[in-house]
Amino acid sequence: MLIWISAYSESYGALYAAILLLAAGKSGQTLLGSFLENKVEEILEARQEIAINDGRTGKQNEHDLIRIILKSTWLLAPLVVGYVVIVFTDFFNQDYNIIFRNSAVLMGGCYLLFLFGSTKYRHEQVCDESNLGKILRICKAACGRRESDYPASENGYYWKGNVRTNLCYVYGKGVRLKPRVPRLFRWLDKAAILVPDVSLDTQERDGKVCSVKEVREVKSLVPMNYLCFSFFAYSLLVATGNTFFVAQAGSMTTTQGYDISKLFLIKVAAEKVSRFICFLIMACLLSMRTTYSTTKTFVVTTSIIRIGFGMVCAVICCFVARKVELHRLFWILNQNKEVKMAALVPQFILLGMTDALVEGGLKKLFHAHVAKSMWSFVDSYIELVNGIGKLLLIPLVLALGGSWLKESINTSHLDRFYLMLAILNAALLLVYAYYSFRYTYKETSPEDAAQPDQEDEENLEDHVEEENQVEVNVEEQKDHFLLLLSSIFE
Repeated sequence: MLIWISAYSESYGALYAAILLLAAGKSGQTLLGSFLENKVEEILEARQEIAINDGRTGKQNEHDLIRIILKSTWLLAPLVVGYVVIVFTDFFNQDYNIIFRNSAVLMGGCYLLFLFGSTKYRHEQVCDESNLGKILRICKAACGRRESDYPASENGYYWKGNVRTNLCYVYGKGVRLKPRVPRLFRWLDKAAILVPDVSLDTQERDGKVCSVKEVREVKSLVPMNYLCFSFFAYSLLVATGNTFFVAQAGSMTTTQGYDISKLFLIKVAAEKVSRFICFLIMACLLSMRTTYSTTKTFVVTTSIIRIGFGMVCAVICCFVARKVELHRLFWILNQNKEVKMAALVPQFILLGMTDALVEGGLKKLFHAHVAKSMWSFVDSYIELVNGIGKLLLIPLVLALGGSWLKESINTSHLDRFYLMLAILNAALLLVYAYYSFRYTYKETSPEDAAQPDQEDEENLEDHVEEENQVEVNVEEQKDHFLLLLSSIFE
């Protein structure tokens, strides 16, 4: 409604207020998607229970596949309607005040529909401790034990009834917990070290010790945070696409069929097509993979490669943008001619491909490498990656102001800025390759499982280990297949 008021009365105050509300409300978009997914899942589970009670049972794999397809289809419907509305309003060249008026009415109607249905929703009790609270508790416990020595054996850690298979490694004079992390965060292991001569109940109650499973879950976030710094140049390119690419388009001749809105539609189309192609490639590779590699290892490997190709596309996009800018400056300065906006199509296509490959790969890599209990951070992580470039672009523009970036785009040297971005993306691609293979690819250890009783351990050890491994593999197959299938609809 504020944008409608600003378009009707040309009030800049209402426009600035609307921008702030849009920025705050964008975080609710992901929350709404998760809410709808949860409700569709509840409906499908209820239908499956009815079918089981009526005796209409079939293969579990078929039921799971049908649930995945139905859920993805229901979540796809709002997306299709939204794009149809965008294309319809864009190609009919309606006035902005009419477009924003209709948008305000539509949003108001959807909001009222949501409120009317809220009485039918089932409220669920959340867990007593949030993931952020768990991280702070483990960091506090580790800081309190920072001067302690690492135990000489795995028995020095608090396992709390979990198995100890392949979850430790020897480093120096002590035993450390997997996954391996950079030196700056290795002290997190000390949160799980047992305090001698103190009961376990007292240690847990006072927050002096945490279980190995909790510590490993928190440590799984560390390599992803290190990878975040290698996407600095990529996030700068994303911010540049929303600023300097638009400035380039504003200085070019608008041709029939090409304006700034069409260029962004082309970018979105390239992004969706790239995601669908990645889905097809992943599905083919998943069907042909050998049984010697686990699903988690497969997803980690393919995600790392996918992100790498996305960063290569980022380098190519910067060079293409530089070439177009040199061509534009040549015609304007030497022959006083203008370049048509269609020349920007290749770099917008490459920008869409870069977004699809990097962001889609990041989401898959996060789900495959980070513990399942920490998956709620995935959207915040991706926003952090993109936010770094958006924040740092401001001081970078101020620093380059007067030399490369001037008041007019025709007197600036965006070609040099694009060249700098290309070099940064190429250099950080090497940093990404180093950290991804050193701390991410090699550290795909199995999830913790329940430890059997000591009395039956000798007789049932082999059977339980095999059964737990089968269950872990089945759960991995279901989780990662769902993530793979949902990549079409993102």
